[in-house]
Amino acid sequence: MKRLAILVPVVALMAGTALAQDYPSRAITIVVPQTAGGNTDTLARIFAPALSKVLGQEVIIENRPGAGNVVGTQFVAESEPDGYTLGMGSNSSLTLAPLTKPDLAYDPIKDFDAVYNMANVSNGLVVNAELGPKSMEDLIALANEKPGELNFSSGGNGTTSHFAGAMFVAYAGIADKTAHIPYQGGSQASVAAASGEVQFYCGPLGGNMMGVIDAKKVIPLAVSGSKRVATLPDVPTFAEAGMPEYTAIGFFGLIAPAGTPKEIIAKLNEAGNAAAKDPDVVKALGEQGIEPIQNTPEEFAAQIKGDLDSYTKLVEDGVVKLE
Repeated sequence: MKRLAILVPVVALMAGTALAQDYPSRAITIVVPQTAGGNTDTLARIFAPALSKVLGQEVIIENRPGAGNVVGTQFVAESEPDGYTLGMGSNSSLTLAPLTKPDLAYDPIKDFDAVYNMANVSNGLVVNAELGPKSMEDLIALANEKPGELNFSSGGNGTTSHFAGAMFVAYAGIADKTAHIPYQGGSQASVAAASGEVQFYCGPLGGNMMGVIDAKKVIPLAVSGSKRVATLPDVPTFAEAGMPEYTAIGFFGLIAPAGTPKEIIAKLNEAGNAAAKDPDVVKALGEQGIEPIQNTPEEFAAQIKGDLDSYTKLVEDGVVKLE
């Protein structure tokens, strides 16, 4: 029996190695759990051509939106762990959905293998250009002056932008004076702020967000992170604007169904790091205000777990109310 127990993992290891040697032998699908045009979708489409070049197979983007990123993410969790169905994971699907959906059908840690973090993206606070405020201080003052009249949008309940906005109004002390309006994706949420359907939006830079900023439909008031964003050099960080406690930065990266052979995970991670150096990818990321990064599956997994723990504490302590 002991000999059999030793042989089983050895055989499994050999099978995984053989599978990885032939991988990929056909097209790979990346499931985006959001509508087209949002940050998650934009990053997937920036990386797909470069990943295809590195891996030698077509990389297809498939949008499966619904339930605040849950529908598409659950599809990935239930897919065959063979490296041919991957997902775009973000704070929305992996660190916030567990806090807002008690009946969530997947475990963000146990049901996925972290592959490669494509980008850490700063959150940006923007206000409708015609509203009046020119600084974060102005916006907070206006919310206090006109309680109940200012609304902020998000890409849906439990999404990264929902948490980003909820964290801002909580730290600003205006949570009871403003209302949250959820939309179907970050693209629609940023457009809502640009059109005046809502008064402000706080969410990841990139996607349509940079578009409405460049079109001067919204005014950026602050960005998260320890330094200013290269494409918005005149916009202060939250700390510089007077809110040092606001540090949240979103991640957007590749995940695979749990149990995917480690050799395949390693090959995909290597491809992701190589794609991040592709000149077209570097240029496209720069236009979104994003710097390319290099990371391992272990580092990405630790980032997911760290954010889940810190966001859970903020909600449990009552600092942030996700309503």
